[in-house]
Amino acid sequence: MRRSSLITVVLVAACLFIEGTSLAGPWRGLGQPGQHEIDSGRTRWEISCMIRKDKFDFVLPGAMRRNDIDMWIVIDRGRGTEPMSRDFGIDTVNGQGFYVFSDRGGDRIERFQLGGETDLAEACGAYDRFGRVSELRELVREHDPQRIALNYLDVPNNREGLHIADGLSYTDYSFLREELGEPYASRFVSAQKLIADFHGERVAGEIIEFSKIGDITSMYQERALSNEVITPGVTTLLDVCWWLEEQMHVLGLERAWFPTVYVHLPDGDEVANNDRVVQRGDVIQIDWGVGRNNFLTDSKRFAYVLKEGETEVPPGIRNAFAESVKVREIIRKHVKSGKTGREQLDALKQVIRDLGYVYTEEERASDVEGIEVNVGMHAAGNIGHDMAASLFEIFPVRTEYEVRPNSIISFEFIVFTPAPEWGGAKIPVNVEENALITEHGIQWLYPPQDRVLVIR
Repeated sequence: MRRSSLITVVLVAACLFIEGTSLAGPWRGLGQPGQHEIDSGRTRWEISCMIRKDKFDFVLPGAMRRNDIDMWIVIDRGRGTEPMSRDFGIDTVNGQGFYVFSDRGGDRIERFQLGGETDLAEACGAYDRFGRVSELRELVREHDPQRIALNYLDVPNNREGLHIADGLSYTDYSFLREELGEPYASRFVSAQKLIADFHGERVAGEIIEFSKIGDITSMYQERALSNEVITPGVTTLLDVCWWLEEQMHVLGLERAWFPTVYVHLPDGDEVANNDRVVQRGDVIQIDWGVGRNNFLTDSKRFAYVLKEGETEVPPGIRNAFAESVKVREIIRKHVKSGKTGREQLDALKQVIRDLGYVYTEEERASDVEGIEVNVGMHAAGNIGHDMAASLFEIFPVRTEYEVRPNSIISFEFIVFTPAPEWGGAKIPVNVEENALITEHGIQWLYPPQDRVLVIR
């Protein structure tokens, strides 16, 4: 099936899921769905198995071969000690096992689980063979790999998200060197780039599952930025944070991080997550993410609190948001799969300048004349800031990766627009949506914010 057809099928399926639950259109901002109304624990497990098998079938062969990897060995000591444990199985106390992936040609990668929990793993059907930990040495000798990938970094771990590829402890590394001996100990290489490619290309099940949690995230952000939660002059920023935290617990979701609820001030500063009371005339935003079934979101929403006597959002605020939508569409048309993040980010900066905007590397407005734009798009999916290709200066290693087809991205940028309501100072509109990068450009996984949210 052509990729364009795949995306159509995926998004239709996601829409059907949403319409079939209490998370459908008219409910938005009204309902209070419970965990059982999303899906059951068994359903989630079955979905994770489906995704795992498709990833091993359709993504892993290309990821290993592009990086010249003959064998990938992952050690899981249980209880989630390996950051990628849920990519391969389930968190369990019965760890002490190996996942081994071997490429001996053909149209698939051979998969082995040695030790660890086997009841659910065998029922899942993702692995070809199960065995004992003591069989590792013989398995490696039988396959005789020339390059063996292990989960350690080949760059300093100085940016959030890189830990995904750094799960191998010194103890386990030493064990592998001794257990396998030469010549295999000299064939160890970092799995960093392999993991970036493995997480960077999504199968249909991942796209559908992520779109569900993305829609839930945006819905609760929009509820939080409404009079359901906020009473101007009464509600504090922390009150909004704790409301979101409580909804996360009600729905049985995981925390990506504690919500960030912040107010932009005309002097360029921000006030966030404290006892400041929400005031009329505030420009307020939420940055939040939640997780389920090995997926975590990362998105923002933008709102305005009407002043006394106002019946609609003032023109300057509306214009600032409208400029962000213009920039959003520019980016959507100029970012595609198939090139590195660096190539696309540099080209995108020039396109933005050519269209009359001032590109800035700073995340706050300057005194320069005109509308300023800053772009920082990072990989998303299994964690908030994932390992795959990114278009973000603070993640230089990840800009060198190729953007793989059907990659989940945090579509993140800031637009600073002068507004008369702020005495000519620039209003920052911080945009962040989780979207899909395809060969045609950026496609939505759930409805993006198209209007300023209003708190009355």
